[in-house]
Amino acid sequence: MRSFLSLFLLLIAGAANAEDIIVPESWAGIWETTTTEMDCQTLEVINVTTTRDTLCAGDIMNPDDPDGIFTCSGTITEGTIHMECSSTVEVLPDCSLTISFVSDGTRTGGTSTGVSINSFTYTGAGCFFEDTCTRLESVSVRIGDDPGCGTSPVALASWGSLKSVYR
Repeated sequence: MRSFLSLFLLLIAGAANAEDIIVPESWAGIWETTTTEMDCQTLEVINVTTTRDTLCAGDIMNPDDPDGIFTCSGTITEGTIHMECSSTVEVLPDCSLTISFVSDGTRTGGTSTGVSINSFTYTGAGCFFEDTCTRLESVSVRIGDDPGCGTSPVALASWGSLKSVYR
């Protein structure tokens, strides 16, 4: 199973309709994030991952979405992140999929926590897929104050892992 973080990046790496959400200086650094992915209804653990990533002050949280599939809105402040993204697409004749991501997080000093609820809902007579919902709970610890933003980031996807948790 593909991790939520990589799936999330592929799906909504910045929606075309979102305003630029800029990373403040207080979030800059190298972060280690442990994410627990669970089923929304049963809270059964599906997957636990630990990743490292770099956040740079001034980075845009929503890079390009060339297909303009998702509509997103959100804010990032010195101590909080809130992001909502959604899209509805026809997957089969008379079957539409609505994808919704709602994420909230807080940061105090070098620690942040967050929760994301990710829903996939199918509607229409032509649908035979089951709706799904995952809950991601994450804890991040800043492990380095010098993010090295002028050089190569810690993770290949720049700071995608941490921002995805809070989208």
